[in-house]
Amino acid sequence: MSETYDIVIIGNGILGYATALDLVRADPDLRVAVVGPSDREGSATAAAGAMLNCFGEVTHRTLSSEPGRTKLDLSLQALEAWPTWLDELNNDLAHDRQLAIREGTYVLLNSCGGQLDSLNYRAIIDALGSYGRKYEILPLGEVPNLDPATNARPLEAVYLPQEGSIDARAVLNRVVEVARQRGVTVLDDSVVGWRQAGGHAQSIVLRSGETLSAGRFLVAAGAFTPAIVEDLKDTAAPLMPILAGVGVAVTCKATSSGLQHVVRTPNRSGGCGLHLVPGDDTVYIGATNDVLLEPGAWSSLGMAHFLAGGAMEQFDRRLFGSSVTAWHAGNRPLSLDGFPVIGKLWQDNVWVLSGTYRDGFHCAPLLARHVADLLRGGTGVLGHDLFTPLRAPLRTMSREQAVDEMVLHCVSQFYQYSPRLAPWMRITDGIEVQVRTRTEATYRELGSDAGLAPELLELLNWGEGRKHVLATFRQYLDAAA
Repeated sequence: MSETYDIVIIGNGILGYATALDLVRADPDLRVAVVGPSDREGSATAAAGAMLNCFGEVTHRTLSSEPGRTKLDLSLQALEAWPTWLDELNNDLAHDRQLAIREGTYVLLNSCGGQLDSLNYRAIIDALGSYGRKYEILPLGEVPNLDPATNARPLEAVYLPQEGSIDARAVLNRVVEVARQRGVTVLDDSVVGWRQAGGHAQSIVLRSGETLSAGRFLVAAGAFTPAIVEDLKDTAAPLMPILAGVGVAVTCKATSSGLQHVVRTPNRSGGCGLHLVPGDDTVYIGATNDVLLEPGAWSSLGMAHFLAGGAMEQFDRRLFGSSVTAWHAGNRPLSLDGFPVIGKLWQDNVWVLSGTYRDGFHCAPLLARHVADLLRGGTGVLGHDLFTPLRAPLRTMSREQAVDEMVLHCVSQFYQYSPRLAPWMRITDGIEVQVRTRTEATYRELGSDAGLAPELLELLNWGEGRKHVLATFRQYLDAAA
């Protein structure tokens, strides 16, 4: 059986559906189909919080490179696009189905980290000042209704009134609902192959045996993208590698604390900071990140233990007695250089939207508009093609800086477990030497000076199957060079 559409979107997360909705709003006559398994196992959107944070994500490296500044600008544009985008969505929904952003974010500088926390916290304050944004310093970190352990109390906090959160699963549910109403075809299936000729993709073959033909295709399948486009690759220009940052999160009943806004730490330990996102009667807690070459379905028990213990210790001790509503696990799509992967593939009618890591949901209103315009023959709305899929790695750090950053992150991990040391002990000196030695050895094996993020260096240093990972990275970096 074969069906023909104008545009087929592969991937049924927020980026795929938001793009489909933008397309049919711009041209109601377009025949658009979205393909993806309905269970969304391992999906980033289905597991997201979701924080709408820009400056809350800033690190001491963010503004030190052009790509870093461009990515922050993208995040800011997306934040500004959210109110109008949500109004448009709500206009197509019944009153009792409408959604609203919960405004406000507290970023804590607490006593559960190393120097990295201080560097990133200060970078957030400096960036807010540089961009002229509103913020409020709480000198003693006295966030309303926060109840941390005494040895994990915040030393200071900053309140960001213009950043906030919204329920990611509720938003995705509503976007699917409206997309269906506007004529988007939804297929509960997955791609197993492509048919192409003369540098042009003609159709996709689905697991069910059905074939979908289209004039244009978009692959917006997050960390699952590399496997989907494998049959399309051209050795003349390698695709920017997209890995899976597996994270585990938990939703549980809210305690009597009454936390009303996002509470988080700066980014730390090779990933995002510990964060708590309040709902009406629940709280969502996230923090973890395990980078893998391919998506995984679940994170480790150790990560779940770290998550729950960290939230109780640093945010609210009363969570100890809170009932669990749901566990979530998702695969964030992490590119090798840490930046989005957006644009045309080797074929003249196949585009990719992936590599957004922790920012895919946050940036969905803007990225959907950009890619929808590309698919309709426009030039997009970003004004640059810095994130093209077939690029060489964007440089933000030297090899030496990457090693230094790795050391900072590993020491931060050590202190997050709240070790009690005798005053005369300088045990972190030994950790720094060990991490530096191992990371420098990894770079020698890699044979590259690319400044890789700590998440990737952790995988290369200690990850399962590291020899295979090293070989995969070497192959790409040699080809990209």
